[in-house]
Amino acid sequence: MGMEDVLAKIRSNKGVRGAFALEGENYREVMEEESSVIESSMGMPLNNRALKEVLKRKMAVGIFFDYTFEAPEDHIVMLEDGCGNMIGHDVPKCMMDKFKDDPEIVWLCDDFAMYPCKARSEEMVFIMLPQKVGFIGADEGAKDPVLLYPATTTDILLRKLFGFSASEPGIATAILGFDPI
Repeated sequence: MGMEDVLAKIRSNKGVRGAFALEGENYREVMEEESSVIESSMGMPLNNRALKEVLKRKMAVGIFFDYTFEAPEDHIVMLEDGCGNMIGHDVPKCMMDKFKDDPEIVWLCDDFAMYPCKARSEEMVFIMLPQKVGFIGADEGAKDPVLLYPATTTDILLRKLFGFSASEPGIATAILGFDPI
C-alpha cells in the first residue's frame, strides 16, 4: 500500500472534501508555517505537541473536511501552569456529561473548562495535543496515524496550496501524519 491508497481511504470518509499528500516544497512550507506559531491567539506561549508528533512520521496528508467528519473524542487543547499542572482543557461533545456538573470547573465558553484552584503559578502554556484517529490505520497502510488541527495561518496556507477558498464556510483543515507500512 502507498500514499494513493491512504488518500483514497481518507477521501472516502464522511465529511472529507479533499485530501492531498504533503510532500516536497508543500510539506516544508506547511510545517515551517505551523512551526512559526509560538503563541496562541490569546497571546500565551504555545507548545504544539501535535506538530511534534506529526513531524516524527514519514508521511503527511492535508485534509479538508466539514462538520460531518469524525469528531474528536479526546482533548485537542489544554492549558498548563508554569509547574506543569493541567488547569484547563476543551471538552468534546462526547465527554460533556463527564464534566458538566464538576463544581471545580469555571466554563470560559460552552466547551472550554478551567480549574483555577489547580494553578500553582501565574504562568500559562497553551498546548495543542495530537489526536488519535479511527478512520485510518494499519489495515489501510498508515501506521501510528496522528491528527493535528493547525493554526489559522497554516489553515490559510493549506487552502491556498490546494485550491480551497479561505472564506469558504463550513470547511476546516487538519494534517495527518503517519508511517507507511
